[in-house]
Amino acid sequence: MQKDPIGAWSSAWTKKNNATSLNYSPDGHDVGLSALATGQAYFAALDAPLTVEQQDRTKAACGPSGAFSVPVSITSIGVAFNMPSIRSLKLTPAVLAGIFSGEITRWDASEIAGLNPGLTLPSTKIVPVTATAPSAETTASTKYLSGAPEWTAGVSAVWPKSEDGIEVKKLSDVGSKVDETEGAIAFMDLGSIGGRFDTALLSFGDGFIRISKDSAAVAAQEGATRTVPTGVEFTLPETSAQGYALGVLSYQAFCRSYKNAQLTTLVKSWGKFVLSPDGQVASTYFANVASPSEAALRESNKLIETIGEAS
Repeated sequence: MQKDPIGAWSSAWTKKNNATSLNYSPDGHDVGLSALATGQAYFAALDAPLTVEQQDRTKAACGPSGAFSVPVSITSIGVAFNMPSIRSLKLTPAVLAGIFSGEITRWDASEIAGLNPGLTLPSTKIVPVTATAPSAETTASTKYLSGAPEWTAGVSAVWPKSEDGIEVKKLSDVGSKVDETEGAIAFMDLGSIGGRFDTALLSFGDGFIRISKDSAAVAAQEGATRTVPTGVEFTLPETSAQGYALGVLSYQAFCRSYKNAQLTTLVKSWGKFVLSPDGQVASTYFANVASPSEAALRESNKLIETIGEAS
């Protein structure tokens, strides 16, 4: 999920470092980590913080302390739907659990109507659209649903099999399927939603919040930061009165030491720029992602500063 943010960061960073270039291959968490651990890459884009086992794997290439990871962006996940006659729809984890488990099948179901008094709801069939490929986006979505006892499938990177919905192979196919299917509904990232779909206002405790860059930023500032031996870990709040707290945290992993001073300087320059105000503004504006909290960015910068040259 870092293709677009890295594109934004790379474009701005290379303008400041015009004698350098950055090549990034969006092959996923495991491939990126393997490339860092074998010395084929100088940083890795991850969809979760490093574990101790993963850190151990990087010690041959990154020195005796191995690599560390820091949070760099938040991709907000919204609930998009194709029902042009419905506006300002409110949904809770419990109702969404019913929809995505096949228990709630019509847009005028009493469970939906009860949350939306005054709205005229058609009897159109609800068509959940999900991707069969495992993803961090699905993990975040099912974690949100797991806040309701009605969701019994647990937290998973793969959606459970749907008899009444439509399955596509890739996340990138979800949007087009929603677009062409009346009554469709899906969890989608903010960049893919764009301006073509309306989105539900979701509940994160008190009240209902619409997905936006501003509401995502509010939730981020309410998140929790902790520094551990494997790096900085950041989590969004489980409840929020004004923040939109459904999203995927993206991380980057760096070696503690690099083989020469020039490489060390370049890697530190990249890491510091990504975490800087200019870097975070670039990714928010051009890639529709939110920033981790100020505390998380501050702690992450401290680790980037410790990167050194191998002795």
